[in-house]
Amino acid sequence: MAQNSEARGPGQGPTATGCSTVVMSVRVSVCHSGIRPLCLPGAGTGDDSLRLQLSMDLGKAGEFHLALRDTSGASTGRSVSIVEYNLRDIHYEIKNSQTHELVVIGHPDERMTFNFRDEKEAQKWSTIITSTMREVQRVVDSSSESPAILPPPQPQERRLHLEPLQSKLSSQLPQTEDLSIQLARAIEIGDAATASECAAALAHQKATVCVRLKESSYSQQEISMKVGVEDATSSCCVTVKVFSYMTIASLKQQVFRDYGFHPKVQRWVIGQCLCVDDRSLSSYGIRRDGDTAFLYLVSARQAQLSRQRYEEEQENVMLSAASAPGRIPSALLQSASPVLDDTATKMGISDIKQLINLEMLQLNDALNRTRSSSVSSSLQAGWACPTCTFINKPTRPGCEICCHDRPINYVVPGGYQPDTEELWRIQQEKEAMRQYQQIQETERLHNFEMLRQADSQNLVANREAVECRICYLDLAPGEGVLLRECLHCFCRDCLRSVIKLSEDPEVSCPYRDDTYACNSKMLEREIRGLLSEDEYQCFLDRSLVKAESRTENSYHCATPDCRGWCEYEDNVNEFTCPICKKCNCLTCKAIHEGMNCRQYQDDLRIRALNDSAAQQTSEMLNVRNPGLCDAFLLLISASGIFETLFMYESWTQSSEEYADVSSLLERLKGTGQKCSVINCVW
Repeated sequence: MAQNSEARGPGQGPTATGCSTVVMSVRVSVCHSGIRPLCLPGAGTGDDSLRLQLSMDLGKAGEFHLALRDTSGASTGRSVSIVEYNLRDIHYEIKNSQTHELVVIGHPDERMTFNFRDEKEAQKWSTIITSTMREVQRVVDSSSESPAILPPPQPQERRLHLEPLQSKLSSQLPQTEDLSIQLARAIEIGDAATASECAAALAHQKATVCVRLKESSYSQQEISMKVGVEDATSSCCVTVKVFSYMTIASLKQQVFRDYGFHPKVQRWVIGQCLCVDDRSLSSYGIRRDGDTAFLYLVSARQAQLSRQRYEEEQENVMLSAASAPGRIPSALLQSASPVLDDTATKMGISDIKQLINLEMLQLNDALNRTRSSSVSSSLQAGWACPTCTFINKPTRPGCEICCHDRPINYVVPGGYQPDTEELWRIQQEKEAMRQYQQIQETERLHNFEMLRQADSQNLVANREAVECRICYLDLAPGEGVLLRECLHCFCRDCLRSVIKLSEDPEVSCPYRDDTYACNSKMLEREIRGLLSEDEYQCFLDRSLVKAESRTENSYHCATPDCRGWCEYEDNVNEFTCPICKKCNCLTCKAIHEGMNCRQYQDDLRIRALNDSAAQQTSEMLNVRNPGLCDAFLLLISASGIFETLFMYESWTQSSEEYADVSSLLERLKGTGQKCSVINCVW
């Protein structure tokens, strides 16, 4: 703190009395009322000697003063205060980054403009003056809400009682601790004035303090942090359970306790930043499960760590980890807490002896638990990794350090009870498997629905741009047709032309190149989707004709212009045409409704008597071969081979090749016709 005896210019505002502390002072150049530079009595050759100074009164809350001082006489140890204002009486405005303006409330003509030489100083000054003006406004608002007669009361829970700071200027440790506790309380309840006073007193004493947020300010949820561990020769990945309020120093201690790596050999990197011991994990972005950190291990020689020191600190860590916090006596906790008043009861000699005995018992229990835990750890159930020799828990399917598979011949011991961490891991694995199966089932249903939609369509359109191998035109997606059997793609017009020009009822894929010809067939649904109704009906008729010609035992309906036909067997004698509904006799190869086959043959013979050509033929046959059966005549009339017989008659006149009817019958052999009377076959 500094007490200043300052000279003031005439007509200026009131000055602070008593003890004041300078908060900040900066170099400025001044324009008074925006017209001319301010004339300084006794100043130097320039404006470099002008300083704008902000000070606070420690005895009054929210009492700040802004002064303009002339430091040209600094060599003589004296500075002159040109003008000084209370912040409650002025309006301060920041015009830009290097220009500020001051206007006296109630005197708008009283105006000053400050120009800063250094932009960094101007930015720092802007931050401080802005926060100071807010504090002044807060005090003014709280004062205006109280009655005007009585002084504004200070709430007891928002304003801490402090002894005069002059009595705290000694360097005694208890007083310094009291100031630290009062500072923490003032910050916690938002009492900025008390916090400023405590901080100023501690700064005057040059006390070494540590300011840190409490754990209650952070999330209390445990975080599973992924840590990549690496040294000069190898690397691995582990999962560490941490809290967001943990500092890097406490994290190093945890790794030292769990894995045996000394804090001096640990180098933590989080978010491309080399971590500092005093910072918390939350400040580096570790706030939820799965956040990643990197740990690099240096050599003990590089860290200047001796084996003796390592072993000693490792024993201390094991002892501290074995002792439970709940075993500490409550009297010890009360004695460890700071005493804030003089009425606290002091501990007697007997109480101290009792605490010492309790501490010895606690230490012995911790040592016994350490020995038992070391023995049980040597006999603990688990399997050793064949790669890194790490002892993994029995239910773990892979190594926790190097991710190597568990030995095939290893069997989990009977009656083994997994601990909490294993149960959590098993639950997470089951949940992950359930989510995987759910996603897989969703994909299967989606693919099945797509297949159903594709199967419900006669034609499958192309999804990519291709070239038709027939007309060599480029087809955009959706313009071509993809054949289901061979996945070759052509345009619709080319496929329609191929179907219409095909003589085969089974249309082959038209794909051809220099080395390959596709032999796949187009599906009936694809043909139906490409052709119109009339074209498709013509295709079906053409296919039926082709199928009839290729069938060995086929019979066409005897009705003129009827398209009906059938494939008959030996034991079937009648065929009812599905088109004309006429009954065809397969024995006679004719339609003779109302007559049997014998009556129909007799009717043919009678009708032949009235036909001169048929009569001449009959006489010729009787002369050449009198023993010819009537069935042959029936065959002649039913099969329509009169011309053949006429040709035979003309041939007999010019050649002896067909001397009798037997020669003609020899010629007719292989036709498959049967005689119904004597069952002879030609």
